[in-house]
Amino acid sequence: MNLFKRIFGFIWAVWGGFWFIMVVAVLTPIYAVVLGVFGKKYSMKCVWVNTHYASPFLLMMMGIRLKISGDENVDPASTYVYVANHASQVDILVTAASIPQPIRFLAKSEIKKIPLFGYMTKMLAIMVDRKNKESREKSVHYMIDELKKGNSIFLYPEGTRNRTPQPLKEFKDGAFRIAIMAQTPIIVQTLTGAKTVNDPKGIQLYPGVMGVHFSKPIETRGLTLAEVPVLVERAKNEMMGHLNI
Repeated sequence: MNLFKRIFGFIWAVWGGFWFIMVVAVLTPIYAVVLGVFGKKYSMKCVWVNTHYASPFLLMMMGIRLKISGDENVDPASTYVYVANHASQVDILVTAASIPQPIRFLAKSEIKKIPLFGYMTKMLAIMVDRKNKESREKSVHYMIDELKKGNSIFLYPEGTRNRTPQPLKEFKDGAFRIAIMAQTPIIVQTLTGAKTVNDPKGIQLYPGVMGVHFSKPIETRGLTLAEVPVLVERAKNEMMGHLNI
């Protein structure tokens, strides 16, 4: 990567970071007031604002356009467990902006340490300390409860950003176990072009196009936990098929 491109990528990352901080700074106190007055039952309304307005606005300011396919496979009135590959810092915005319904995210507890954004995340997401068994077990129950309420959830089965040269990291099975336990269909979301807009090993950000493909729902009704490995492999193969296009 030449020096000019790296300098531009750094400047553009500062630009994107500025708008991210501004949006979080405006929305966080508003959400805090709404939830404080009306209760946590309104948290999904706040999530809806993030998915339909805040995330698309931030992507626009960052110059990142989405090319979405397979959206006809998603029924906004249904409940799903969404899983996607994770290769860049903007993936969460891309996922939120492209899924046509508010969703509960699973977020690692370390995010709580980030000023403002950590507080917003704590209000709207399901937090988990991945090093704590009790926290992991509680997060599973919280997610199943959300699905039973009719709220879709979203997880990255790779667990963290893929900084390797491989298309995908090994999958953790949590999302698939939850889908079976709640008897909720899985939708595989494949993100492409992430490494062209964001250097996974650095802070450079660039305008560009990211692809988003929604696969047909994978039914889990009638499946047992013994079939989790089959689901994991099916989802991984689905992603690989679109990553190799």
